[in-house]
Amino acid sequence: QIARLLTVKREREIEEGIGKRLSRKLDKQWKKNIVVKPPPTVLRLREEEAAAEAAED
Repeated sequence: QIARLLTVKREREIEEGIGKRLSRKLDKQWKKNIVVKPPPTVLRLREEEAAAEAAED
């Protein structure tokens, strides 16, 4: 199924006139822009630390 998605993506790029090299470059830029969301436990710890600091001030 992933291969099919990549094929559809490549067909769309060919229609737009995007070459293979530019396609790889755009893929790298896209991957760099992905922000990994931290797990909920880490978010909860950060909130608790922020609340503790606010209570100290």
